[in-house]
Formats: sequence, C-alpha cells, structure tokens
Amino acid sequence: MSRFIQVLAALVIILAGLQWGVPRWVSGKAAAAIARTDGGVAPSIALTAMPFWIIAQGRFQDVYVNAKGVTFDGLKVDQAIVNWQNGQVSVPALERNALVVKKPGRMSVTVVLDGPALGAFLATEGPIRDPVVTIASGVMTIQGKVSLGGVVLPLNTQGTLTVSPDKTAILFHPTSIDGIALPLLTDLQIFQISQLHLPVQLVIQSVTLSDNQLIVKAGTP
Repeated sequence: MSRFIQVLAALVIILAGLQWGVPRWVSGKAAAAIARTDGGVAPSIALTAMPFWIIAQGRFQDVYVNAKGVTFDGLKVDQAIVNWQNGQVSVPALERNALVVKKPGRMSVTVVLDGPALGAFLATEGPIRDPVVTIASGVMTIQGKVSLGGVVLPLNTQGTLTVSPDKTAILFHPTSIDGIALPLLTDLQIFQISQLHLPVQLVIQSVTLSDNQLIVKAGTP
C-alpha cells in the first residue's frame, strides 16, 4: 500500500470518528443545558448533520428530543417531544450549559401532561383557588374556589379546550357549572405559550383531551 493510500485511509478513519463523536458531544452538551434549565433529568437527544464540522459550528439538520418528567417554568409535563430542523445554536454557550439560538429553523413540539399537573400549574397561574383538574372522555372538569365580590364560592365546572384565535393561548370553554348546562359562558385562559420562555417562537396548533391527558402540539409559525 502506498504512503498516499495509507494517509488517505487514516484520514477517512479520523473523519469517521469525528462524524460519530462530534454529534454525541454536542447532543450531550445540549441535554445538559436543557436539564440545567428545567432542573430535571437530562433528556434523550439525537442529532444528525453532515459533515461533522457543521455541528461543531452549532448548525444541524435534524434534532430529536424526547424528554420525560420535565418542568418548564412551573409546568410539569409527562413527556415533551421536540423535532428541530435546520437550526443553529451557539457552541460556546453550550460549553457553559446555556442554550442560545442563532438560527431558529423549523421546530415542532408535542407536550403531554395530566390533570394533576395542570391543576398544580393553575394553582400558581390562574384565578381559581385550590384547583383540581380531571380529564375523561374528552371533557375537562375543574373543581376549586373562586372569589366573586369578595365572597369565596365553590366551583365545579366542566368544559372543553380550544386554541385562541392568535394561536398563543389555550382556552377553557365551560359547558356546565355544578351540573347545570349553560349555553354561553366566558372562556377562561388556562395557558399562554409565552409563559414557557422558549428560545424559538412557536404557535399552538392543536390541543386534545384523551385518557386523562392533555396533548398540546405547537410549531414555528
């Protein structure tokens, strides 16, 4: 084997190793940054890009994040799935366990949470005191207390969820209170996407109630 072929073979081996190692290093740093942000366990992150030096610059073709049991600014979720394409982050910031976005690219997010988690979130963010949230058969029930004219009254209401017209909030539309069907009630905002302080601007695409779970899908505009 000529020296040229030997050098070429060695170069290919080195490049292959970097192509395998650099994505793993960046993925690990990104996972640590996310874990530090929400105070939870580092999520599973898969990252792909060709060639490896693009990743070393913080650019990527596809990032897939599957995080379970994480908390975003007080909102505890069972699972968060993120698919992020053609974006760019600051690698020096990742080395400091910080996530700084230089190019937003395209992102889609699916968040799954249960009734108790939503109730805990409403207790800190909403007008309902001591809320207890249950989800069954596509209907959400909220029990708690509300203050009307300085008088604290018990609340037991059922309803459905919708996305606001500007796609930035989730609204609770009550259909009955204390078992009495009502034709029209004021919608109650239970979640605003800006509360999550995400590094990329997203809009809410859909919200679904299923099997005692709330499933929210969002993406870049």
